[in-house]
Amino acid sequence: MNYFIGIDGGGTKTKGLLADESGNVIASAAAGPSNPNAVKEKDLASVFYDIFSSMEQQQKGFEKHTVSLYAGISGAGNKENEKVLRGILKKLFPEKTAIKIEADAVNALYAGTYGEPGIVQISGTGSITYGKNSRGTVQRVGGWGYLFGDEGSGYDIGRRAVTAALKAFDGRGPDTVLLQMLYAHFQVDNPQDLIRRVYTSPSPKKEISPLSQIVFHAYKQNDSTAKMIVNQTADELALNITALYKKIFTASEKTTIVLSGGIFQERDIIPKLLREQLDTYKNLKLVLPDMSPAGGALIGAFLMQESLLDKQKIKNIIHTE
Repeated sequence: MNYFIGIDGGGTKTKGLLADESGNVIASAAAGPSNPNAVKEKDLASVFYDIFSSMEQQQKGFEKHTVSLYAGISGAGNKENEKVLRGILKKLFPEKTAIKIEADAVNALYAGTYGEPGIVQISGTGSITYGKNSRGTVQRVGGWGYLFGDEGSGYDIGRRAVTAALKAFDGRGPDTVLLQMLYAHFQVDNPQDLIRRVYTSPSPKKEISPLSQIVFHAYKQNDSTAKMIVNQTADELALNITALYKKIFTASEKTTIVLSGGIFQERDIIPKLLREQLDTYKNLKLVLPDMSPAGGALIGAFLMQESLLDKQKIKNIIHTE
């Protein structure tokens, strides 16, 4: 029996899936962050050791029979980081195990295209638009971090919400239910304490990102400020997607757009608005994936072995991961 491993690694956690040659997931494990830009090499080694030790408990001796390991890791687009990650993984598997390392955005792309070309719009705490065409050309738009970009991310939406609420308090902007919602969220009753809660947090970014869900709640209540923020977000994301499409795809190419990340969980809000925004692009098809990014990494592992990926294996990954 041959085995395949897919790894999805980011700045918060790393998840690994082990599948048999039919695509059935037979082991799953998670550990800490694995972005080499933020994690020291010895700590990276510990993360992968923990994942594979857990897999070993679930499926004894899997290492000897693993033919492909695909790892989509945040920060792996840097050649030096890729070299570090490869060195760690090669020590843990036999020489015959094929290892491929790419940026984690590819996992999210494959989760919706199953290995076919396309574009993935990732919008969680941060945001990035990533694409790969049929000629293997890879390109990205955005993803420049919360100081200089991340438009359309949970952080961006949350920051806009706090700004709009404070302007309403000052009389510099229209009244909005967002102010009282933010008070309730932070369990405060004035803007000074609200701001203090954010600025004294160990990670202000992580305090602000979840506030996007408050904006969606206010949007459902027809709050004009929330509707403005949501519409601006859809505008930004549509701009990112079309900019990348024009960079690496021809106007006649049918292209799948995968929507990945927390801000798309409310399917009738941002995804619906994006479909309306992109309606004039008849060759673009928006997809909300049924597979996790770790499942997308497994797709990558099967693609490493020619002709081994088929519809039944894809179904098995979806149903067993």
